[in-house]
Amino acid sequence: MHNESQVLDLSPRRDATLELPFDPPIPGPIWLRIDTGVYGVRPTGVMLRPGDEIVLGSRGRGVGERRAAIDDVTVSARHCRVRHSGHAIEVIDLGSRNGVRVGGVRVASALLVAGSVFQIGHTKIRLDPGDRPPTPDPRPLSGLIGGSLPMQHLAASVRRIAGLRLPALLRGESGTGKDLVARAIHDESPRATGPFVALNAAAISRELAESELFGHQRGAFTGAVRDRRGAFREAQGGTLFLDEIGSVSLDVQAKLLRAVEEGMVRPLGSEASQPVDVRLIAATCEPLETMVLDRRFRPDLYERLAVCVIHVPALRDRTDDISALARHLLCVSELGARDLSPGAIAALRCHRWPGNVRELRNVVVQAAVRARGRVEAEHVAEVLVERTTPKRRVHAEEALRIFEESGRNISAAARRADLPRTTMRDILRSLGVRSAMG
Repeated sequence: MHNESQVLDLSPRRDATLELPFDPPIPGPIWLRIDTGVYGVRPTGVMLRPGDEIVLGSRGRGVGERRAAIDDVTVSARHCRVRHSGHAIEVIDLGSRNGVRVGGVRVASALLVAGSVFQIGHTKIRLDPGDRPPTPDPRPLSGLIGGSLPMQHLAASVRRIAGLRLPALLRGESGTGKDLVARAIHDESPRATGPFVALNAAAISRELAESELFGHQRGAFTGAVRDRRGAFREAQGGTLFLDEIGSVSLDVQAKLLRAVEEGMVRPLGSEASQPVDVRLIAATCEPLETMVLDRRFRPDLYERLAVCVIHVPALRDRTDDISALARHLLCVSELGARDLSPGAIAALRCHRWPGNVRELRNVVVQAAVRARGRVEAEHVAEVLVERTTPKRRVHAEEALRIFEESGRNISAAARRADLPRTTMRDILRSLGVRSAMG
């Protein structure tokens, strides 16, 4: 179980009050947009009028004070006080374990303006002016399928940072489509007419990484028979997407930091640096904070990349998108468009999808290969069973028969089928046997 002492604090501590310049005053109400970062959980809004104050924390009840409860294990019971003075929003740390951060700096108190963001634990609070709570932008991003609430928030985050030159860091599990998000940032940016260059750092050998990124001159090393521009110069005026950033060696990280900060690269074998105008987007599914502590990732590069962070939701956190995604994945496959029955969609929605969209693509294509026409629930169930139980294959109909013969007892049926109970439950769920959900 997590506790507050487990939170990694890489930012410097600061006990002084942070005052942000503000002009004019804030005469009207402010909405505190509280976002715990948990996908599938809609950010809540709390309104403060001039003269109002509220205590934010993990406990929602208090005597003699207004409180808002936040479901975040890294937030203390009484974490901070927020007060609307009519001229500014004052945030005061109430002795919390993990503190209040503004711009990555831990502060004892802060005077903020409308539009500011502060953080307590893993939760971010944005100060939005107006008398109505803000709503996410429903417009979808080009190249991304799905209109669920997590995808709406993702689209809003992309549009918020698209116009900046600052580096961006995409975080999320493998198979969530971070490359598509990077492309969407490029397409939404003023650099959309420039090149978009993608490079997977995990697929590059350590010996060739510097040449792949920064280029080389002919004769720089054995086998360098001609000049090479490198990814940075190929992306001149556009965007460079560097996937699996955690795979880059420490020595190359140092040169990558210089390229980001100074806008200069030096090809191998060259004595002169060359200017580049490139927006860097990095992506990772690794815990970079742990890698920093283990000295496997440079802290200065981490801080440079972590200015604009976007979390890409896992498929299990946006199951409302599975129907549209499954149909799209079939349309762009060799098989072409196929009809999926409501039962097939239900079966897909029951799965946890540890491999995310990449796994969904493989499952729907394999299910469509089995189906002569419409894809049914049994086709999906058979594929899922074969993927999760490599030692023993149990067809959906067989699993249902064993379940009925076992008196509809899921544990007894799992023992008879020589399957884990969770696997038997998932098979029956995919067939619409709702009594097997317990």
